Amino acid sequence: MLIKVSGCLLVIAATTLSGALRAERIKEEYRQMRNLQRLLCMIESEIRYAHTHLGEIFLHAARRTQEPYRSWLLDMEKRMDEADSGVFEKIWGQAASEKLSGAGLPKKELERLIQLGGQLGVMDLKLQLEVLALYQEQLRLSMEEVWEGMGAKVRLCHCLGVMSGLLVAVMLI
Repeated sequence: MLIKVSGCLLVIAATTLSGALRAERIKEEYRQMRNLQRLLCMIESEIRYAHTHLGEIFLHAARRTQEPYRSWLLDMEKRMDEADSGVFEKIWGQAASEKLSGAGLPKKELERLIQLGGQLGVMDLKLQLEVLALYQEQLRLSMEEVWEGMGAKVRLCHCLGVMSGLLVAVMLI
């Protein structure tokens, strides 16, 4: 009997932890979107006021941001300095795919971020700023959407974790 009870408690603890981890992943997606929003504001400010080339802008922004965005920006700056690295769109896309795929951003947002690189490197200053503003607006709308559903999803993950553990425990007894 003691083995069954301890087994049931372990199952409940494991499923509760699983639900809590899933809820934390949902919160992390929102945090990463917020960090990306801050980073894009920094990049926009650098483009607007510093009037330097993108490699230098990435270096300045990397100094003021946290991982994984720091390594992404530094990687892009390094690739832009190399003579045979290719066009900006390719550099942006490869660096974003390599450095940000495990960052916690939603896949849809990562894909849109990669597409942004195709529009940034080929335009004049005014168009780059407009493209960044448009992307930031899309990001803001995505963040609002995530925020609105986040509370319910987090509670659901916690409840499902506990309830699935209780269900399995009842079935074991």
